[in-house]
Amino acid sequence: MTDVLLETSLSSLVRSLGADPASSALNEVERRVNEAVVRAFHDGDAAAELDLHRFLYEINAHRLLPPWSEHWRDYGHPVLLAAHRTAQEAWLARDRAVVGADTAVPGTAEEFAAWATKTCEGHASGVTHPLFDFLADDATFEQLRDFIAQETPFDIHFGDLVALLLPGVHGELKIELAGNFWDEMGRGTADATHRRLRLAMMERVGVPLDGYLTDVDGYWLEELRLANLYFQTAADRRLAPQAVGMLLATELVVPGRIDRQIDGWRRVGLTDPEMHYLREHVTVDVEHAQGWLDHVVVPLARTRPDLLPEIALGVMRRLDAALAVCDRAWNALRSTA
Repeated sequence: MTDVLLETSLSSLVRSLGADPASSALNEVERRVNEAVVRAFHDGDAAAELDLHRFLYEINAHRLLPPWSEHWRDYGHPVLLAAHRTAQEAWLARDRAVVGADTAVPGTAEEFAAWATKTCEGHASGVTHPLFDFLADDATFEQLRDFIAQETPFDIHFGDLVALLLPGVHGELKIELAGNFWDEMGRGTADATHRRLRLAMMERVGVPLDGYLTDVDGYWLEELRLANLYFQTAADRRLAPQAVGMLLATELVVPGRIDRQIDGWRRVGLTDPEMHYLREHVTVDVEHAQGWLDHVVVPLARTRPDLLPEIALGVMRRLDAALAVCDRAWNALRSTA
């Protein structure tokens, strides 16, 4: 094993494996993941956690792609999947012990809906975070561009993550999910799909369109953690209740934040048509929030109240991750002035 291989990041190591990876390289991935798990989730080593989240995102993002994509990589080797699961389980165990550990979760559907609404709408990751006044009133074009670029790993995959929750779900839950997905799909108009609208805005402001696949190492730990949360809970059926809580928190927290970003982009010269992606979310996310409460969370809570702690954990994991993103952006963007 060369010194270069030993020193490279986990994501770079995985990208170097090729279609028929050598057993020595696979063993190195396994060893490195096991060591990083201890450092990241037991010792609190942020560098090790960043290495792990780059690794998780590299596999998560590329496994969604079809083989005809120019960026597709075959990350289905059992050793890779086992290492991926090891990292995911260690991260989940850490969060179960830390995130929302002292949260009192209401036991009825109506009480839970009220708790979730109050918790999300009053959370520090919402529009009251100083980041959003900064984006609206003071950020330069370049700072606004850097912010939308950093948000890409989560935003660009949102439609696919909703789609992952659709199989096996029926009744009003599926109708609400399908409505959310239909909005993501531009209600049947290809040019109006949220992915295409986002890519159009990225192109307008100078964000590389494939950076979320080709430059994984360029993203903050906090952004990768947020994206990986959704991949983890949407792809693992055991964690679907957490995904429900995360999507609820997403819809409840977003209103107002988008408006402030629009204010900022207008200030630096973008026109409303150039911000179609952002303007689309000003109204649709408010509708989704109420629909998610009425047709997903409340019915699920009535039939399976035992799942409320898991749904609440999803809410709290998402809120904590979003706050970490806001704090990082608030500090990092201002330092580039």
